[in-house]
Amino acid sequence: MVTRTMIFKTIIGSKMHGTATDTSDSDYMGICIPDKDFILGTHKFEQLEERTNPSNATARNTKVDSDCTTYTLQKFVKLAADNNPNIIEVLFSPQSCFILQTTEGKELLDSKRLFISKRCYYKFMGYATAQFRKLTTKEPVGLRSVLVEKHGYDVKYAYHLIRLYYMGIELLRTGSLVFPTEQRKYFIQIKNGEWPLSAIIDKALHLQKWIEESFKSTTLPDLPDLGAINKLQIRLIEQFWELKNGKEAKKAK
Repeated sequence: MVTRTMIFKTIIGSKMHGTATDTSDSDYMGICIPDKDFILGTHKFEQLEERTNPSNATARNTKVDSDCTTYTLQKFVKLAADNNPNIIEVLFSPQSCFILQTTEGKELLDSKRLFISKRCYYKFMGYATAQFRKLTTKEPVGLRSVLVEKHGYDVKYAYHLIRLYYMGIELLRTGSLVFPTEQRKYFIQIKNGEWPLSAIIDKALHLQKWIEESFKSTTLPDLPDLGAINKLQIRLIEQFWELKNGKEAKKAK
């Protein structure tokens, strides 16, 4: 069901950010418009997780593994309007990362400005704060403990902490995100454990002040354009169904 109703799919994660290594796995995100049974009927579906290496596996992903999350258009739009960091960056996916894009997918990405608002400050700050807390207080277990034993701290938490601050600042200052990220070399150094934890914490505190200053001076609207977003969602769904029904009718002849 998901494959035949997909309107957009892109590479995300380290390969989009420009921080992938020779051993990095592949991460993808897709958007689909479900059949009417899942919108007008009683069937429910919001997202689908597909992993080649189960989340409860005892071994880390390798370069041959992949993770793909597919959201319904409704769920994606809701998260985008909320300025969820993982969703917002997909709206700025570079063409080189596209796996699939229909007319509806293109129109959705072309309408990215409807979603971006000052909400991004609270979301990026919230996500970064969570990473900081995990970095400084969480007891490592399982595969995470290997990173701590090797580097003295969890470099993944550190990487995401600093990355989220930089992305939030860029979004507040420019209203957009550019990938691969300008800070990719620095991010790779963090992932490789080349910086001591004290330097990571100092950098995080500096970026926290910077994102607060960026929020005070940003020209982004207070809220996303919910009215226009609502109309966009309805139009894309009706347009997709009309086109899909037309294709199926031709096949039936």
